[in-house]
Amino acid sequence: MRTRLHDMLDGALALPGILDLRKKRFDHAFARGAYGGTCRGVFETYAECAAAIPHVMPTGYDNDAMANMYRNRLERVFPGDYPMLLWLEKAFAAGATKVFDLGGHVGISYYAYRRYLDFPPNLAWHVHDVPAVMTAGRALAQERDTWHQLDFVDDPASAADSDVYFTSGCIQYLEDTLAQRLGALERRPQWVLVNLLPLHDKLSYWTIQSTGKALCPYRIQKRGDFFEALEELGYKTLDVWENAEKRCPIAFDPEHSLDVYYGAALRLS
Repeated sequence: MRTRLHDMLDGALALPGILDLRKKRFDHAFARGAYGGTCRGVFETYAECAAAIPHVMPTGYDNDAMANMYRNRLERVFPGDYPMLLWLEKAFAAGATKVFDLGGHVGISYYAYRRYLDFPPNLAWHVHDVPAVMTAGRALAQERDTWHQLDFVDDPASAADSDVYFTSGCIQYLEDTLAQRLGALERRPQWVLVNLLPLHDKLSYWTIQSTGKALCPYRIQKRGDFFEALEELGYKTLDVWENAEKRCPIAFDPEHSLDVYYGAALRLS
């Protein structure tokens, strides 16, 4: 419950001199890995965003620090994963056996989901990610993938051979959009399952995200534009859900911050 004291404190913190000092202190810590999961700044293009990143920490995911993240996710799923599990099961039931996992890291979803789904015995799950991550994934698979259904592929065009185009928490880090990637394929996969997607109701923009170990250009798309581009490729939207456990705070900019992320299942008409 807000009180008059809260309002007075908020007003004092927003005074120009104090606000400038807060931003300066925040930016100094942000550039060095503090505020993991928080974003800073708003930019129109990838190039502007990338140019604004301070070169104090690694940039992006192609480094050892980022390749060693998320190992706690190999053994568990989160609330926002359950719609993906549902639609992946439907795809398998319809005969899908080839999954292209864009940005699948070291095979996180492959390992975690198979605890809850009966994977087809002839499943081929192909992960495409940045080189450092795929190197770590191949090493982990030698120890962990006793089913021998996981592989790491260097060429994103190999998605043309898949039945399911699966991506979770990845496309916001890419310079091109999901529709652009799908549109460039010689053959489009029958199913598209996308999750942990930051969408804004009215705006499209870039920001800088801190993961705690690196700083990354981070795209937030306009919701309508995202789905219209996929529908133009022939995909029908079957389901859209909210990842209520995910937020995208942009420091000092509530207008561009997000309270939820989204996921969706689409199928080629």
